[in-house]
Amino acid sequence: MHKLPPASLYRLRLLSETSARFYPVTAYMRRLEVLGLVVATGRTDPEKDSAEYQITDAGRAELEERYGPASPKPGRS
Repeated sequence: MHKLPPASLYRLRLLSETSARFYPVTAYMRRLEVLGLVVATGRTDPEKDSAEYQITDAGRAELEERYGPASPKPGRS
């Protein structure tokens, strides 16, 4: 388990619930990328200096180690 600030954990949890999201290119996102928890998709928004990221299997494993297995979403089986 990596030592991560709350904002990075929040971003990982959001990425686990969605397919991909745009985030500003920051040291926090870069660290998640270096740790292999997220990967940049290659899509960018130069006007907002942001890149699209998605969670990796290692990122999902990190969340599962911290919070346990993901519970099913309401209305899904």
